[in-house]
Amino acid sequence: MESYAEKLKYIFDNAKVGIAICNAEDNRLEIVNPAFAAIHGYEPHELIGMSPGEVFAPECMLRLSEHESAPSCAINDVAFETTHTRKDGSPVHVSVHITVIKDENGIVKQRIANIQDITEKIKEEAQLRISQEQLSETQIRLSALISTIPDLIWMKDEEGVYLSCNIAYQEFIGLKESELIGKTDYDFYNRESADVCRQSDIEAINAGGISISEEAVTYQKNNSIGVMEIRKAPIFNPDGKLMGVLGIARDITERKLVEQQIEFMAHHDALTELPNRILAKDRMKQSIAYAKRHKTKAALIFIDLDGFKTINDSLGHSVGDVMLKGVTSRLKECLRESDTLSRQGGDEFLIILQDINDLADVAALADKLIQAFEQPFSINNQHLCASASIGIALYPGHGDSFESLLQNADAAMYKAKESGKNTYRFFTAQMNHNILGQFQIQSDLRHGIKNSEFILHYQPQIDLANNAIIGVEALIRWKHPYMGMIPPMNFIHIAEESGLIVPIGQWVIEEACRQAAAWHGQGIQISVAVNISAVQFKRGNLEAVVKNALEHSGLNPKYLELELTESIMMYNVESTLQTVQALKALGVGLSIDDFGTGYSSLAYLKRFAVDKVKIDQSFIRDILTDKEDAVIVQTIIQMAKNLNLKSIAEGVENESVLSIINGYGCDEVQGYHFAKPMEALDFEQYYEDFNRKLIGHK
Repeated sequence: MESYAEKLKYIFDNAKVGIAICNAEDNRLEIVNPAFAAIHGYEPHELIGMSPGEVFAPECMLRLSEHESAPSCAINDVAFETTHTRKDGSPVHVSVHITVIKDENGIVKQRIANIQDITEKIKEEAQLRISQEQLSETQIRLSALISTIPDLIWMKDEEGVYLSCNIAYQEFIGLKESELIGKTDYDFYNRESADVCRQSDIEAINAGGISISEEAVTYQKNNSIGVMEIRKAPIFNPDGKLMGVLGIARDITERKLVEQQIEFMAHHDALTELPNRILAKDRMKQSIAYAKRHKTKAALIFIDLDGFKTINDSLGHSVGDVMLKGVTSRLKECLRESDTLSRQGGDEFLIILQDINDLADVAALADKLIQAFEQPFSINNQHLCASASIGIALYPGHGDSFESLLQNADAAMYKAKESGKNTYRFFTAQMNHNILGQFQIQSDLRHGIKNSEFILHYQPQIDLANNAIIGVEALIRWKHPYMGMIPPMNFIHIAEESGLIVPIGQWVIEEACRQAAAWHGQGIQISVAVNISAVQFKRGNLEAVVKNALEHSGLNPKYLELELTESIMMYNVESTLQTVQALKALGVGLSIDDFGTGYSSLAYLKRFAVDKVKIDQSFIRDILTDKEDAVIVQTIIQMAKNLNLKSIAEGVENESVLSIINGYGCDEVQGYHFAKPMEALDFEQYYEDFNRKLIGHK
């Protein structure tokens, strides 16, 4: 199905009206349609880049200059008739209608010209005048030539009584000429409409011999709404005596549709049909004005898709375009009717919120936007995963204009990317605290520990050699009683700062061991990996916690893997080594998480006797497009093999990345290509389905 923009483009290209758009910055023709080029005897491409003065008559440029220098609103029109010169030097009589678009400062941004060839019309009007001079006062009739003109033509005396009309007018009004002559508009229209017509006739009579023009909305034969351009002029006999009014009407519905297209193209994105930056700026100004009047707040949300460049580059722009349309649909579902969703270009979107009273509502919407990307996009029988990094700026706290709010929302978005992506950030850390309050979060965390509000999600880990699920990574989620599901990046840093990460981390180890043991009882013989916080490692008596969790759950220690960051290894090396050795003595496995992003050396790998290195997803994400990342990944995998260590790649999101990782000899992988983190019951079903498919393939 064609989009509205595509339909308008078809009208633009096939319109009989000549249309040209001039860029005010360099005063050059930027866009012309075939009709405009034909009127002036050029091919369309010959006109692009020419200055208006090379095409338009000097009179035209002078009138436009006078018009633009006069005080006016942001968008205003000027219309007149003149004579242009074709490419071959021949004259062409034209009707010129120019729309001038200015910004709020009165600076011209664009000029849009509509041109009609009225050469034949001028000839016909000249013939009409000659005919009128030859006819007597009581025998004024339009010639046979006028009767064939498609424009509506009629003549009235100075009292408004019809004297004649052409065939086109008869067909339009639905009456024969004999039924019109001798009657007035009051015999056919309601009084209000007839009064308008009569007043227009009087204005034409009193116009000093020049024609006047106006536009009127009409109903066409198919009951659709059309627009007529009406011109009226007084008519005189050879002695100069007033005889009445001549009216000519032309259907300009098509021209109006073209103008609508130009307006739409100027303010909307062609792919998604969303408001573009120009319209978004206007909407933001309206939201700020509303907030000032009603003492409320407004927000500007900046959304940037994570990993979209990889999809676009690897699968092609056509797939990328389909995905952007899908993103647009999902974002719309999250918004109110009063909110504005805009595409800035590429994979960047803006959301404008007005009438905000509770800032927690903005945070709730941001969470909703993040959740909108949880399900993959199905395109051409492929399941493509994406996430979003979101920055938020608020009026009046973070700026009082579109530009300042956009700049600050953009900065906040980059903070979200630095925080691991797939999350949101307000412009300042202080604003994050103002929304929920750091003290309140700490208080809620304590209640959460007491009330068992935390749950674990599990992401499968796949052994590439056997194509089997050999483990899961346990990832914490906070099921807040009124904020809903909160991801770890929104509370872990506060838990670490407050020390609450120690009891939370203890619960994670205990719950992960309990669940793994329960799975073993069901025949699901897999290991479970748990991330260890640096604060927990330093302060949490980790050896005793792990030992207690293993004893209470009955889990074989070899099925528990503790993921340590490189920063843990580098802190107080001798003390860390003692703890690591104690953990190894328990029989648990150790891996280095996010390997390659810290400062580990081969000496430390050997000294701490880790079992596995986990390649950070920042290297995996761009492996298809970044040769350096590819070399780093390949080197880490080979190094692990040389040291008899296992290697696991996280963040594998598609088959192409999986194929490369497998080719490098990586042992294990995890990522959205296989599954997102899920609750225990969902994992059990996933495990069953995965093995069923595996058996089926065999």
